[in-house]
Amino acid sequence: MGSDGLKIGVIGAGAWGTALALLLARNGNSVQLWCREAETRKDILTNYLNSSFLADIPLPETLGASTDLAEVVRNCRILVSSVPSHFTREIAKKMRPEITDEHIIVILSKGIEQHSLALMSEIFAEELDNLPKLAVLSGPTFAREVALDLPSAAVLACADETAGSLLQKCFHSDRFRIYRSTDLVGVQLGGSIKNVIAIASGIADGMQLGLNARAALICRGVAEMSRLGTAMGGSVETFMGMSGIGDLVLTATGNLSRNHNLGEKLGQGFSLEDCFPSGGAVAEGVRNAVSIQELAERHKIEMPICNAVYQVLHQGVSCTQALQKLLERDRPDEEMYVPDLATMPD
Repeated sequence: MGSDGLKIGVIGAGAWGTALALLLARNGNSVQLWCREAETRKDILTNYLNSSFLADIPLPETLGASTDLAEVVRNCRILVSSVPSHFTREIAKKMRPEITDEHIIVILSKGIEQHSLALMSEIFAEELDNLPKLAVLSGPTFAREVALDLPSAAVLACADETAGSLLQKCFHSDRFRIYRSTDLVGVQLGGSIKNVIAIASGIADGMQLGLNARAALICRGVAEMSRLGTAMGGSVETFMGMSGIGDLVLTATGNLSRNHNLGEKLGQGFSLEDCFPSGGAVAEGVRNAVSIQELAERHKIEMPICNAVYQVLHQGVSCTQALQKLLERDRPDEEMYVPDLATMPD
């Protein structure tokens, strides 16, 4: 079961933030959910619902909600960041005045910052002067299923043994298994790259290429993930686990995946603009594709599937053209080539 009723602040009241706040409250913790909109806060406190996300799932009366970020940071030692990746730096800056070396921050956001190519943990470390201990929670978890208390599992990466053990106690339950890791880089890269591969899988489904093609894309996606991940300091074992192949399989096949659903529409012939209503949320893989393309070029890593998705999303290449280019590549040699770090340039 959970911890000894710790005070935990969840930053971001989207579907995943709300689901994790619900999980933490079920585990006996005192949870405050920070909401950007006052209407969401009122809905949670008066109707015990988050009608914008997970509208049909009741929330416990013990769950707190606030629009005062400074208050949540000040009152909670453990902070769970669930804002979209492109808002992470903005939120970190706002949190800074209240942050101390007693804080622990758990990062849920899956993405790589554009232009700087920083991981989310690097943004927090930079903006918060390396004061708090950092952890990353990732894995094959759809928010709705976690909120419904269906069996799920994830990996929690933290370099600090004491903080990692404490966090495992907070999140772990009979219905939500938490595995431990110290590989923050690998866990974050797996969570970002899988979004791009999931778009490719959706494109294949939209083009009706068959289950063989989907399986091959997922398998080769793991190879691309491992190549870039190890070049950046991640562990091969991480990409074979929950935050690597586990998260990829879910996102590349599940009908609750925004990235897969986007790819499916693209494969059916819709334009990128057609796939997103005005003001609607953009799948993380659209932004991730740019950052991953730049990282692959920086580290001189071959990632043909991710490159094909980047070209479809951002360079006007059609899905048919991208597929043909993939199929015309030279015959492959090794199935799971991972670069030898000892021979790579600095």
